[in-house]
Parts: sequence; structure tokens; C-alpha cells
Amino acid sequence: MNGDNQSLQEQHRIAERVAHLETAVHYQGKVVEELGDAMRAGFARTDAELVRVNEQLMKIRTTDFRILFGVSLTTALGTFGLMLKILGWLQ
Repeated sequence: MNGDNQSLQEQHRIAERVAHLETAVHYQGKVVEELGDAMRAGFARTDAELVRVNEQLMKIRTTDFRILFGVSLTTALGTFGLMLKILGWLQ
């Protein structure tokens, strides 16, 4: 009789341990799901920030190109005018 009672106690302890493991696995599943959601939201924010920075860089690059082209054109025309004046082709 003691052997039957002991196996019943063991079964009860095993059931408790299994229930504890199931609870832990369920909790970890929730945490992993929340982590995945947070990572997706973070990636979306990072992607939006990268798009914004890229747009700003394109605006800056366009402005820089226009300034550089203007300076180059002015320098070329000024040098050409000076050469004409020195060579006497321009009165």
C-alpha cells in the first residue's frame, strides 16, 4: 500500500513540475512575441529615419552641386575674359 501511495505522490509532483514548465514556456513565448513586436517597431522607426536622412542628403548634395557649378563657371568665364584682355582681343 505504501508503494501505491508513493507513486501517487510522485505523479502529483510530476504533474506540478509539468504545470510549472508549461507556465514558464508560455511566459517565455509571450516575452519572445513582445520582443519581436518591439524589434519590428524599432526597425520601422530606423527605416523612416534613414529615409529622412537620405532625403536631407540629396537636398544638400543638390545645393552643393549648384554652388560648385556656379563657382566653376564664374572662374572659367573670368579666366577667359582675363586672357582676352591680356592678349588684346578685347578692347
